[in-house]
Amino acid sequence: MNVLILEDEPLIAQGLEREVRAHFGARLTALVLHDNVPQALAALAEEQVDLLLLDLNLHGADGYDLLRLAQTAPFQTIIVSAHAERSITAFEFGVLDFVAKPFSRERLHKALQRYTGRHTEAASLAVKKRGALEWIAMADIDHVQADGHYSNIVLRSGEQCFHDLAIDKLMALLPPHFLRVHRSYIVNSLGFKRLQIAAGGKYALDTQTSTGIPVSRSSYPALKQRLLG
Repeated sequence: MNVLILEDEPLIAQGLEREVRAHFGARLTALVLHDNVPQALAALAEEQVDLLLLDLNLHGADGYDLLRLAQTAPFQTIIVSAHAERSITAFEFGVLDFVAKPFSRERLHKALQRYTGRHTEAASLAVKKRGALEWIAMADIDHVQADGHYSNIVLRSGEQCFHDLAIDKLMALLPPHFLRVHRSYIVNSLGFKRLQIAAGGKYALDTQTSTGIPVSRSSYPALKQRLLG
């Protein structure tokens, strides 16, 4: 995997590099450090980056500008910043975590674990609850419904959470067992219960929590195979 650290304080950059190398070990293919947005954008254009550790104040420039300019790139982001009051904005970009400076080794490694564990049941996702940024376990998600340019996440408990990302971008953050069964729905396949077949080629899915989730005709064959398998 390839990691890019964007940090303009040399001592902090060195500390981040040390902890990233310690955490990923032999899994780390390349690690690059930059201290300004133009250099980082050039690096992202030249080679695929899997994980970005991003400071928000870069010689006076805003680190969020990089995320705005590189929003189609497929990397994941961990914000490392002294500006904890800006963590809600980080949510809008679907970042994995926001680590406030000064940070402890344990807190940073917890954030890095969110990356290494994002395809496991231990992985989590940031959502807005009561005006704050909170983390929910992927295992607790029943399904996701598109809501215009945003997404509504329905938990197995029946509770609903709001996410600023559109369903297409949110899909990229979810583990492989989450399936797109309709242009407006993503379902956690671990909670499948029943596939309803109605006249006229109409299909709907029941989970342990919800009933009647629409299934598109194009999604039906793969979904049927998943249920039978």
